[in-house]
Amino acid sequence: MRQWTTYTPDGFRLVVTREHDRWSVVCGKGDRVQHELLDVALIEAIRKEADFAGHSMRREYASWTRGLADRLQRSNRESHRCAP
Repeated sequence: MRQWTTYTPDGFRLVVTREHDRWSVVCGKGDRVQHELLDVALIEAIRKEADFAGHSMRREYASWTRGLADRLQRSNRESHRCAP
């Protein structure tokens, strides 16, 4: 199991965990979301955050989410190559 902590552009805390074949994401005080695709889990978790303004994704969140998903997936792959 791998875990990362980061923040959304609006300052919400994101905790991302890779568990076997699924990604788990918690945004702020929202509920945990699990999905096999990281970008889907990120978007759903951000939308579930009660304080997220209007519960709608702003345009910049789409590219930000995709970029974050790419970085975390790359980090996850690299950690598995380096593991004994």
